[in-house]
Amino acid sequence: MQDKLLITRKIKKTIDYIEKAIENYPHRYNSLKNKIMDTCYELLELSYQANLTKDINFMKNIIVKIRMIEYYMKIV
Repeated sequence: MQDKLLITRKIKKTIDYIEKAIENYPHRYNSLKNKIMDTCYELLELSYQANLTKDINFMKNIIVKIRMIEYYMKIV
């Protein structure tokens, strides 16, 4: 399936990168690791929805998810 939005392709690459980056987080950060990955997959889902509907609310939610991932990554 060809993704129409460039952001969808970039999100997939980012998910791969983040998975590798958080792989070696200490065990005490497991809940944070899970939250980061859950948010990444929610971000991907929102991008697919935005790709189909062009609804501005999905696009706003994408920005929120990106900012949350940035925040989560800075915690450790």
